[in-house]
Amino acid sequence: MRDDLALQPIASVAAAAASSAGSDVYFTNARDGLNLRSGPGPEFPIVRSLPFGTRVHLLRREGRWGLIDEQGDGATDGFVHLAFLDQQVSTSSGPDAFVPVNRSLLQTIMNKCAGGRVVSRLDLDVVADALTRAMLLAEANNRLREVGFLSQSVIETDFFKTFHEYGSGYGKAYAPYYGRGMHQLTWKDTYRACSRAVFGDDRLVSNPDLILDDIEVNIKATAWYWRDYKPFNRLADAEDVDEIIYRLYGGRITSPKPAVRESVRRRRSYYTTIKEILSHF
Repeated sequence: MRDDLALQPIASVAAAAASSAGSDVYFTNARDGLNLRSGPGPEFPIVRSLPFGTRVHLLRREGRWGLIDEQGDGATDGFVHLAFLDQQVSTSSGPDAFVPVNRSLLQTIMNKCAGGRVVSRLDLDVVADALTRAMLLAEANNRLREVGFLSQSVIETDFFKTFHEYGSGYGKAYAPYYGRGMHQLTWKDTYRACSRAVFGDDRLVSNPDLILDDIEVNIKATAWYWRDYKPFNRLADAEDVDEIIYRLYGGRITSPKPAVRESVRRRRSYYTTIKEILSHF
């Protein structure tokens, strides 16, 4: 966990020297989690760790430390080191700005893409937070990358109704390493590569359901897949939607199979729909 490194991001050091920002919104940027402490210094006890991408309200600065409110209700939660707070994904407007996902926005995306009201048994507050943090961790932190990421998530999760492939891969060559997570991680070799990259061991091979049982594992696995395993950000920046679809889904519009062509058309349409939705922010 991070909170008191001597070598700090230049932008964050400048932020630490700035005057009080009242209740400005920030996001934590320590990949391994940021220590929340009971006082403004490393000598104070750790209250808990804040996962990467946690949204916080900065209430007051004390040197290089900040008093934060995590819930936005005005109650103080503790102090964090200002070097690990970032405003790059704030709610400021602009055509290229990343838009943090909340429950309302997520429901809008679900409904618009499906063409009607979607009811999910998942906790949409949890899903929205997980999507936001996964995108930040994956460096899908501008508008085009966000649209690309969400346009594939919405179909892979059946409009955010499940992180679990229907049928559990029954009869498929890749079972039991069937689709799990926001982009449906599949095949044993992929699980092994993900596990070693994220954890340095084979725990996802021995227990692939960790992606379903622990939202933090889901976030890390999804971010690794998007950013590192099949680096999609470059394709998203180029608006190469069909190549994103092919690398994630494996299908092209020229496929002789009608079902594949239909899936590609749907994925294209979801990209257009989500891009339009986010254009209003």
